[in-house]
Order: sequence, then structure tokens, then C-alpha cells
Amino acid sequence: MTTTVNSTQNKQPAQTIALRKLFWVTPLAIVAASIANLILYFAASRIFPTVGAWTGASAGQIIGATIVYLFVGAIVVAIISRVSSQPARHFRIVATIGLIISLFLPLSAWFGYGAEGVPPADTATAITLSLMHVVAFAISVPMFTRLVLVEKR
Repeated sequence: MTTTVNSTQNKQPAQTIALRKLFWVTPLAIVAASIANLILYFAASRIFPTVGAWTGASAGQIIGATIVYLFVGAIVVAIISRVSSQPARHFRIVATIGLIISLFLPLSAWFGYGAEGVPPADTATAITLSLMHVVAFAISVPMFTRLVLVEKR
């Protein structure tokens, strides 16, 4: 007597990175996040003048930081897609950890541990800077996971 067992699993298809897509999604995410962060910065500066008056942040610094963070994020997407069986899920986890770590910068500025000669940020400034990190995360992570990672067929 012979028994044949056929197993069916609801397995999600594996994902890989579309390198060409990464080359256009990364600048698009940088521009979108930079614009959103500048809108947030100028709106908060209008409501709380101390945000715009703080010498530790300017429009150029905001754009520069956004470029650096999202460029690092693009590298992380590429690395995770090569080593992970579920790159979108693992990228979200790593990006969330990165967001939490990045929030230490505005918090340290609030406590006075910023650059030398720069006064401590007030509460409104620290909250605005923190929100900019969250906005960049909310824009870039879905763009990287939905537009860059493609299912293997």
C-alpha cells in the first residue's frame, strides 16, 4: 500500500528588488519627504517663531538630513532584499528601529546635547524636528516597499 501526500501551503511569493526602480524611487522619495518636511518646518515656524529662529536647523540642513537618511534607507532596502526571504516585512522592521534611533537626535538637542555653540532646542522645536523624522518615514517606507520590492514569479 502506498500513500501520497500532497501538501499545499499558503506561501507568499518571495520578493526581490527592482534595481532600476530603486534609482528613480529614491530621488522621488527624497523630494517628496523634503517638501513635506519643509512645509512642516515653515508651518511650525509660523505658529511657533522659536522653531525658525533656532540656529540648529535651517531649510538646507533639513534637506541635507533628508537626503542622507533616505539614501541610507535605499542602501538598506537593497541589502535586505538580497538577504531576506521577506524583504518588505524586514525592511519595515529595520526602518522602524531606525526611526526610533533617529528620534534621539531631536531629543538630545532638546536636552542641550547639540552642536557646540548651539543653544538647546525648545519643546516646540524638538517636537517639530521629531515630526519631520516621522513624516519622512511615513512617506519613504511605503514608497520603498510598494514601488521597489517586486514579487518573484
